Amino acid sequence: MEHLERPLTRGRLLRVGAAGAAGLAASRMLGPAGRAFGATQVKAGGVTLNWLTWSDHYFPNQLQQVKKSTGIGGRPQLFSDDSDAYIKVKAGGGAWDMSSEDALWVPKFYKEGLIVPFDIKSFPVSKQLYSVALSVPFWKAGSNQMGYPFGWSSLQIYYNPKYVTTKPDSYHALVDSKYKKKIVLENQPTDLMAMAGLATGAKQPYNMTTGEISRAKAFLKQLKPNVLKLVSQNTEVVRALTDGSAWLTIENLGTDARVKDAGGPVINSADPKEGLYGWMDAEMLLKESSNQDSFEKFINAMEQAPWIAKNFLQNGRPLFNEKAYKILVNQGHKERADRFFYNNPERPLGMTLKGPSGNAQAYIDAFNEVFSS
Repeated sequence: MEHLERPLTRGRLLRVGAAGAAGLAASRMLGPAGRAFGATQVKAGGVTLNWLTWSDHYFPNQLQQVKKSTGIGGRPQLFSDDSDAYIKVKAGGGAWDMSSEDALWVPKFYKEGLIVPFDIKSFPVSKQLYSVALSVPFWKAGSNQMGYPFGWSSLQIYYNPKYVTTKPDSYHALVDSKYKKKIVLENQPTDLMAMAGLATGAKQPYNMTTGEISRAKAFLKQLKPNVLKLVSQNTEVVRALTDGSAWLTIENLGTDARVKDAGGPVINSADPKEGLYGWMDAEMLLKESSNQDSFEKFINAMEQAPWIAKNFLQNGRPLFNEKAYKILVNQGHKERADRFFYNNPERPLGMTLKGPSGNAQAYIDAFNEVFSS
């Protein structure tokens, strides 16, 4: 598959040994265009925080305005899979100040001493959050919290009804040969293995047995001929659905609205009968950051309700800022917000949530053996 983005880099990264760690140590200090940087970047305008994140966590002009008002800038480096950020942070050296991470990955960072929990209620902006976001059980560290809650979503099958005439209410619909090269997916090995686990009856999709991993791998082999490409950000999935190169995907809530907003065709969604999986993410303060004193001020500016309301309209999936929901209602967007469960922040706690697998190397190896050939 020459046009398929191969996940070999992730596979190499997850082979954490002496050689792997050395390679990461040599490369982690390279920023955009190969420029070297460390955790502290003091420029004429102030401090810049190096931030591992996804593209839907910020707007470029938002970063500019926050830098102007606070003197604190953010330098995002994008990643596609939670394991990418984990390995970069695990390599050490203080190259990063903060990181976004999903659900059960957050406590993994905490247990391994990679992040600093904080008193979230001391952040003035936290008063804008839904109360449930302040007491997520697996994000608590005593009286402190491991990360600042951002957004959440379940992952549905989205499809173009012009070409997909039978509702794909099962993951097995994705392996139908009539969809050859018509599926675009985010390049997230652990999560796609978990999806395949759900499809093949695994009891714990993120902690599969050897036999369950084998069955999940076989499912991905069936799926591979239908995958046009694996992409690093959900914006690329939306683009493929919009231009018609993709007919199906597995994506966040609101993907149908984003395609419509982009001038694309009508897109429908289906909940697979095998069960939904999903995520809820948070912004974490990294222990090795030498800019820890700037984290609260940066978050307090970035997470203000007007920005969060704008983010929802741009990216579709719900967020944890209740004040932003009220802004959306006042602006006439209540129907859209309610359609995507914005005002139901307890919903993600009932899903199969993203997290590290019990056997990460086996997951990555199985994935790479399918998609790297």
